[in-house]
Amino acid sequence: MAEKVILSLKAEQNRYDILKYYFDESGGHKIPLQIFEQLNNALETISVFPYSGKIINKKGYHVFVTKPYNIIYRINDDTIEILHIWDTRQNPKNLPL
Repeated sequence: MAEKVILSLKAEQNRYDILKYYFDESGGHKIPLQIFEQLNNALETISVFPYSGKIINKKGYHVFVTKPYNIIYRINDDTIEILHIWDTRQNPKNLPL
C-alpha cells in the first residue's frame, strides 16, 4: 500500500529552485518537465517502497537516489516526509541535516 508523501517547505523550495534553474538555462519547458517527471517518479517509488532508501544517520533519515539528486526523507507513522531534494553536485557540507 502506498504511503502519503508530504514535501516539507524546504523540499518544495528545493524542487522549485531546480526547475526554475533549468527553465532559465534552457529557455523552455522541455527539460524542466523531464526533471519534474523524474522527481515525481522517485516520489512515487518512495511512496510504494518507503524502506528502499538507505538510512543515512542516527535520526533515521533515508536517502533515495535519482541522479543527480538525493531525496532525503523520514518515515513517520502515517506519512513520509520529504525533507530535502539535494543536487549532489553541491558541496555536501552545505546539506543541513
